[in-house]
Amino acid sequence: PYPVSGIHGTGMGDLMDALVAPLPLPVERSDEDEAKSPLQVAILGKPNVGKSSLLNRLARTERAIVSDVAGTTRDVLDQSVICNKRKYVFLDTAGVRRKTKIGKGVEELMVKRSLKAAKRSDVCLLVTDATEGVSDQETRLAQFIVDSGRACVIIVNKWDAVAHKDDRLYRTSRQEIQSRLPMLAWASQLYVSAKTGLKTQQIFGALDAAAAKHRSRVSTSVLNEVLEDIIRWQKPPATTTGKQGSVYYCAQVSSRPPTIVIFCNDPELFSNSYRRYLESQLRKSLGFEGTPIRLLLRRRRERGGVEQ
Repeated sequence: PYPVSGIHGTGMGDLMDALVAPLPLPVERSDEDEAKSPLQVAILGKPNVGKSSLLNRLARTERAIVSDVAGTTRDVLDQSVICNKRKYVFLDTAGVRRKTKIGKGVEELMVKRSLKAAKRSDVCLLVTDATEGVSDQETRLAQFIVDSGRACVIIVNKWDAVAHKDDRLYRTSRQEIQSRLPMLAWASQLYVSAKTGLKTQQIFGALDAAAAKHRSRVSTSVLNEVLEDIIRWQKPPATTTGKQGSVYYCAQVSSRPPTIVIFCNDPELFSNSYRRYLESQLRKSLGFEGTPIRLLLRRRRERGGVEQ
């Protein structure tokens, strides 16, 4: 027997060790296995933007209940869809309102489960309403997607309900989204209608592209060649004391999302604006469309493990 305390957590570590001891060790999946595995897609957005209607259109079945009443979807709904011999698992989530309007109890639990579903997904579909524009809640959801390191595709739904559509209105709408959601400037935008099916089949291609970039790896040699050109074009600015940052080399340490470590003489010498410059140029040169990238600056260590 294992003496434990559920309130204080005493003895829980030993209990967990005993529970997992008989279990087989997890097998690391190769990139090929990742590509063949079902793509987890979370559908996020505020209430009544057409998330459930979009799921029904993609699944070609009335899987989710659709209603004009906000809050109809109360829990995360999983739906498997096969398109072009690839399996997708769509997670229809409850609409997320601003924090001050979220009630205690059931709604609070709904929101937590929705955000949890987003964290376990590969790609997030951020659904907006073309007739209403981008709200503050979508801005918060966009930042949550970035902080969670998820790939993303922006879906502008109800495009059929917009009157007097032309190229000028389309460009204006794209500019507004880029202005209101600058943290998702790397995400592709699709203007669709879940009601009529307008361009909804293009979503699958956008999901595949975003997931591929989210899982991609770049060789160290290519990374350093690109970084060298970026720094040659614009060197790190000097501080008021005359000190200047120096970059030695870089390497990608993980994917999902792609994470790149840049080794330098002192991370404190690199301003936020220069870090944004490095990220934007790396993204432009290496083509990380559809996925966030994480850029970490680290002080280079000597062979003995002592920082320079």
